Amino acid sequence: MSKKGVLSMLEASTIQSRKSNRPIFPSSGIPIVSLFSGSGGLDLGFMEAGFEPIIAIDVEEAAVDTHRDNLLPDHQNRVIQWDLSDIPPGFILKKLKETGATKVPVGVIGGPPCQAFSLSNVHKKTNDPRARLPLSYATILKDLNDTFAIDFFLFENVMGLRHKQHEEVFLYFKELFEAAGFNIFEGELDAKHFGVPQERKRVFIVGLNRKRYPDLAFRFPTGRSEVRTVRQAIGDLPEPVFFTRGLAPDDIPVHPNHWCMTPRSLKFHNGALKEGDIKGRPFRVLSWSQPSWTVAYGHREVHVHPTGKRRLSVLEAMLLQGFPPWYQLHGTLSDQIRLVSDAVPPPLGRALAKQICKTLTNTESQNAETTPHKDRRPA
Repeated sequence: MSKKGVLSMLEASTIQSRKSNRPIFPSSGIPIVSLFSGSGGLDLGFMEAGFEPIIAIDVEEAAVDTHRDNLLPDHQNRVIQWDLSDIPPGFILKKLKETGATKVPVGVIGGPPCQAFSLSNVHKKTNDPRARLPLSYATILKDLNDTFAIDFFLFENVMGLRHKQHEEVFLYFKELFEAAGFNIFEGELDAKHFGVPQERKRVFIVGLNRKRYPDLAFRFPTGRSEVRTVRQAIGDLPEPVFFTRGLAPDDIPVHPNHWCMTPRSLKFHNGALKEGDIKGRPFRVLSWSQPSWTVAYGHREVHVHPTGKRRLSVLEAMLLQGFPPWYQLHGTLSDQIRLVSDAVPPPLGRALAKQICKTLTNTESQNAETTPHKDRRPA
């Protein structure tokens, strides 16, 4: 984020004035289905690239409230709270009908919660139900493709899914995606190469409809070599408010997410924490001149601010994830920490969306058997 953007945010004194800076997304966007939508980072990136979620689903109330408020305030019925680990046959088709959708979806985006596969999760459960969520993703994908012959899907998850202990499961997921009717392309991207001041490697799978585009290949965007730093993202922010019970969003100056945990450890007060220090998982101090480590705060192990005197605020974490100043996360402090940790950085989502759109509209591909996605209409 530019200094101008940060200063503009600081000048906004109310939630309403910040919301006035929200861009107006066209209702004529390319229609997509969003699964495991979370705080909407991936959706925001796709919307900025010209796509439009005609339905978005997540299990968490705070995520649903966040999505409705920021991305679809005029179409709140499109955002549904539902546990996708337990879906009946024909679930997605029924929900699309209930929302009154008038457009045929051409794609599916989403990343199931990744804690079951994360290498940094030292508290894994043997039978973590989240490990089954990609199966639900594949089931919905097949239902949509069988009904609408969708063009593409995008699946995001942690690098741990590629680890040896999960390789058989990952292979099975990819086989399900292929069985749903797609040629799949797998890639690894780091958010720091896409304007995000954070080192965040994730695995992505893009699937292209095998019948519609049998010979079309997808090449992942490469980004750029220069990286943004912590200082560039949050260096101009004033101090946040410390958490207290009963604190309301309107009571927090600057931005309703500019609050953080109260620094109780003696390390925050005796000068023990220096810029760039790593004193175990709970005390990783960011460096002003480098990108942040991955914003993924399991068990509320939020990174320490470069001053060493406190942990990051939720707003600071959002800016390190590439969210714009007008965006607001809902829920409790714990909810917000979880939402920002699980988000796909919007700039990375935008780059992927543009690359998918570019691929599908590539005039060199003459093998699509039906009308290109941009000209399709509901039956």
